[in-house]
Amino acid sequence: MTPEEKYRGEQEWAQRARERERRAEEEEARDVERLFSIKPIRVRMGGREWLIPANYFGPKGRDKPDSLDLDYFGFHLFLPDYRGFDKENWRDPFDSRQIHVFDVSSVDKTQMIPASGGGTKLITPAQYGDPQAQFANSRSSLEAHPSLRANGLVGYRDLNPDSPIVWTGTRSNGEFFFFSATLAPGERPSPGRSNPLCQADYYSEKEDLRVAYRYSQQNFAKWLAIDGAIWAKLHQWRVK
Repeated sequence: MTPEEKYRGEQEWAQRARERERRAEEEEARDVERLFSIKPIRVRMGGREWLIPANYFGPKGRDKPDSLDLDYFGFHLFLPDYRGFDKENWRDPFDSRQIHVFDVSSVDKTQMIPASGGGTKLITPAQYGDPQAQFANSRSSLEAHPSLRANGLVGYRDLNPDSPIVWTGTRSNGEFFFFSATLAPGERPSPGRSNPLCQADYYSEKEDLRVAYRYSQQNFAKWLAIDGAIWAKLHQWRVK
C-alpha cells in the first residue's frame, strides 16, 4: 500500500466514523423528543420522600417508574438557573454547565462495619462523611500552612503535586466545608487533567444527609451558590 493509498484509506475511515456518530446522535435526538418528560417521580429513602421531575434524572424519563424506593439517589442540574435536562443540553456529556449530584444518602451513625482485624466496629465520623473528621484525616498529606486563597476559601496543596487542591470554607448554613479541585488557580489543563473538576462529598449535620457532587472547575467561583442550590432543590422537592 502506497502512502497515498494509506492516507486515502484513513480519511475514508474517519469520514465513515463521523457519519456513524451523526446518525447515532440523530437517533438519540429522536428518542429524547419521544421520551422526554417532566412528570414527578416519588423517591423514598430513609423515611423521607421527594417528588422530583423526571428530567432531573435524565432526558428520557417518560417510562421511568412513578415511584422509587432507593438506598441513595442522584440528579443533574444545569447552570445558570439550575434546571434539569431539556431537549438539547443532553448532547454534550462534558457540558461545563452541568452539575452532577451522584449521591444523596441517609447516614446511620450507629452502623457497625467490618474491622480490619476481623469482627466489626462502630462507623467513624470520617467514614460517614463528617467534613471536619474527613479533613482531619487528610491533613497529614497536605502542606503545613495553606498557600492559596480565593473566593472566600482557603486552599491547601497536596504534598503530591499531582493530587487535587483541597479547599476549605463555610457553607451558607454555617457548617465547615471542604472540597477538591483538580487544578490550582491559574494552572492550565494538561494531558490526564484535561477536564478539571471540583468535587465535594460530605455529611451535613443540620440536614442529616450525605451528598456528593461534581462540576466543571470553570465554575469554581460559584462554589457557594452551587452548594446552596443543591440543598434548595432537595428542600423544594421534599414532601415527607
